[in-house]
This record gives sequence, structure tokens and C-alpha cells, in this order.
Amino acid sequence: MTPVAAAAAEAAVKVAASLGVRGTDPVILADGANVIVHLSPAPVVAKVAASTTALRPGPAAWLQRELDVTGFLAGRGIPTVVPSPEVPATVHHGDGQVMSFWRYVDSSGALPGEATIGSMLRDLHTALRGYPGQAPVLVPLGDIPAFLARPHTILTAAQAAALAAAYERLTAELGLHHAQPLHGDAGAGNLMATGGGWVWHDFEDTCSGPVAWDLAASTASQRLDGSRILAAYGDPTPPQLAVCQQLRRLHLTVWYALYTERLPQLRSRAAEFLALWPAP
Repeated sequence: MTPVAAAAAEAAVKVAASLGVRGTDPVILADGANVIVHLSPAPVVAKVAASTTALRPGPAAWLQRELDVTGFLAGRGIPTVVPSPEVPATVHHGDGQVMSFWRYVDSSGALPGEATIGSMLRDLHTALRGYPGQAPVLVPLGDIPAFLARPHTILTAAQAAALAAAYERLTAELGLHHAQPLHGDAGAGNLMATGGGWVWHDFEDTCSGPVAWDLAASTASQRLDGSRILAAYGDPTPPQLAVCQQLRRLHLTVWYALYTERLPQLRSRAAEFLALWPAP
């Protein structure tokens, strides 16, 4: 357990206890952009902002947007992890940490196939078109210049310049026609296999933009057949898909570079992404 994860778990237990939830045996489920803590034996999961605070000075707004959009989707029958009914569905603070609380869902850890991803994303987008809340335009892309403005630990000056040039070029190519509310990070890893079927989770990056942004999260993956995802979605050639795929890879590049600042075991993966953007 990293020091960041330990501090997050301790804060989550304290805040949950103040709300009447006893998490006497906390279990770290994930440690990355956020620390995800199952507050066992309670059926409650805490999501505590971790690496996100380095790029997003107001993480509470992102966490609240996630709570709001999942509540909306659940009310329309979209299978999604939902806020915990045991505490108020708002962002909570404690020990300098920012967090939200979710209903615990047991997952097998399996990943969905292409047909599942495409069809479920189509249904999700249909429901999201009716979302009345705020969904800032492609707000996750702001992570890229925010990262490049920080001191770097693994990037050379030439690498940083290459990423900045790619960001400028790709955002100039990106058109925002036909924007609608999106998941924001609709990769295969954000579909969870449960006893009741597949459910969406991790809506922290909810934004508005072209549907290609969400489709790029899975079709840009080398281990998935993008054509099968698009066929199941029902749009074989969505506008802006190629540029969104490149922007998605660029987004992952800066996030993995950030992760290595406290998770050195991810350095090889970060290097793989950096190699996609050779310095001139």
C-alpha cells in the first residue's frame, strides 16, 4: 500500500464513520487517479481523489458531476454503479482529502467483448442525450496542458515539446459538431462484470463532445477489434474518430507519466506511451 493510498483509506474510514458507516476492515481496490476503498464490512466504496489533484485543482466538481450523472442514468434504467444510499450523494471532505461514496458491487474482473462495448455505449449515449446537468466540453483534455505546465520527472525537454506540439495539432483538427453528453472515459475497463450483468462505472470524466471521443477509448486499444465495436454501436465511421483516438492516446500518455511520480512500477508502460510521440 502506498502512503497516498494509506492516507486516503484512513480519511475515508473517518469520514464514513462520521456519517454512520463503519468500515472497520478497509480494502484498497485501486490506486491510481483516485484511491478506491471498500469500507468493509459495509457495502460502501469510497473514491478518494489522488493523482487527479495534481492536474485538476477543483476535484470536488468532477466527483459531484459523476454522482449527478450516475443518479440520472440509474433513473433511466442504464446499468451503472450508483452512489451509496447510506450517505448523502454529495462530495465529502476530511483530513485534507476529497471523496465520494458508492454502493459496493462485487465484480469478477472480466473484461467485455467488442459487441458488448459497442451496444452498451450506444444505449448509454441515447440516455445521456437527455441529461440536463452541466457537461463541460471535452474537459478531460485540459489535463494535457495542465500536466505539461508542471515540473517533469521522467520527460525530457524534447519529449515535453513533442507532446505540446501534438496537443496543439490535434486540438486544431478536432471539430466539435454534433456534441452531446458523454461518459468521458468509456474504455473497456470501465464496464464491470457483476452477477447481474455488465454495469458502467467511473463517470468522473463526464463531458460533452463528439461521440467519437467515447468510442476512441476502446477502438484505440490494440487488443480490441475496433471495427466490431463500431458495428455493434451502429456507426462504422463516426466523424473525428481518428483524431479522437490520437488525443485519447495523448491523454493516456500524460496520465501514465504522472502516475510514475508515485507509482514507479508503471514506468515501463509510461515509456511505451511516450514512444508514440517521438521528438523531432
